[in-house]
Amino acid sequence: MGSIDRTQAMLANKTWFLSHTINESSTKSFIGKNTYFIQFSNTGTTIDSDGILGNYTIKEHNNHLSIFIDALTQNGSPAKYSYLIEQISSDQLIISYQLGGVYTKKIFSTTY
Repeated sequence: MGSIDRTQAMLANKTWFLSHTINESSTKSFIGKNTYFIQFSNTGTTIDSDGILGNYTIKEHNNHLSIFIDALTQNGSPAKYSYLIEQISSDQLIISYQLGGVYTKKIFSTTY
């Protein structure tokens, strides 16, 4: 089983709850709070707590894995984004992205 297949197997069929966001100026904890979550299926579909529904793919580039999401918001607007997968285990997911020059890391857990 390749790294993409292993990652998808760990990612799929779970609810991932946002526990922390970290950027250059702050760290926010959401542990124990009703917060954002995202689900990934083993068939390549995704839905989150904001109602964004669509498809995801995991791709490898230069020995790094990324999640690419191509979805629609509840009002039908396109929602396309990607995250670098920094770490994944059976119960923790750490992803990062850069937007407007600001590097942000999000930590998810299968419990909240």
